[in-house]
Amino acid sequence: MNGTGEGRGMAADGPEAREFVAALVRAGAPSADGPAALAVPEAEAEEVIAVARRLALRVVPEGRWWPRPATALLDMATALVVDEHPSAPQWSAAERQRLTGWVAVLIEHRGEDGVQELLRALGGG
Repeated sequence: MNGTGEGRGMAADGPEAREFVAALVRAGAPSADGPAALAVPEAEAEEVIAVARRLALRVVPEGRWWPRPATALLDMATALVVDEHPSAPQWSAAERQRLTGWVAVLIEHRGEDGVQELLRALGGG
């Protein structure tokens, strides 16, 4: 992409965009202050974890008994979903970590579609 914003660019849900976000997270890009970015109702961590777990287990390939997403996907799940949930500040570190793992599995196997399915299941439209 050139300085004017013209050029090939990258798809917002493509692998280049996901890697770009993961690189920002790894670099320690600061979070912006303001309201949570996810338009979902507030909820207890256990409720959100249960929904994410149910959806993630549906997409794990047969024979894979325990999902282990890549570290970059964990970072992305944290930055784009877990940290942006409106109830996240009230959750414990352990709860946030458990949710991150399940969201990363959704991202690994379903990409943006998995995240959107999670948001719909949580009441976000």
